[in-house]
Amino acid sequence: MYKTHLGIACLVAGAMLIFVLPRTVSAQEDANRVSVVAPTDLGDVVQRVARRSGEFKEEFTKAVEHSLIDGTRLENNAKHRADDLHDAAKKLQDVFGDKKDKNNPAVRERVDRTLAAASDLNHVMQDHRFTEKVQHDWDLLRSDLNALAAVYDLTPL
Repeated sequence: MYKTHLGIACLVAGAMLIFVLPRTVSAQEDANRVSVVAPTDLGDVVQRVARRSGEFKEEFTKAVEHSLIDGTRLENNAKHRADDLHDAAKKLQDVFGDKKDKNNPAVRERVDRTLAAASDLNHVMQDHRFTEKVQHDWDLLRSDLNALAAVYDLTPL
């Protein structure tokens, strides 16, 4: 009789694992998933991207003018890319400030444009070595841009 009860207990325990464990795991996965970013949190990221893109643009322009690419066509292209990123980030800040909704199509469009401009500039930063200050500023800005990309499930820089 004891063996029968033990067998039934094992069977019940096994069945519970089959039914309970997947629910526990999925609940745990939900807890570990990146939560939906509140508009104020996304707003902070958007503001930092706009501010840091302006700071980066200033330092980048100075560094390019004192680099090996000074006076070349690449210099003008690089400066334009920094301008484009800052302009896109400022427009994103304006649109997000008006809409305050990450799911608004106008906000999403501005995010796409900002990340596209950042991608172009990222290639310049990877291909050339600039001052430590410019590299540091880019690392901070790229971190915020990647946080923005994560909100929209886009590829990070």
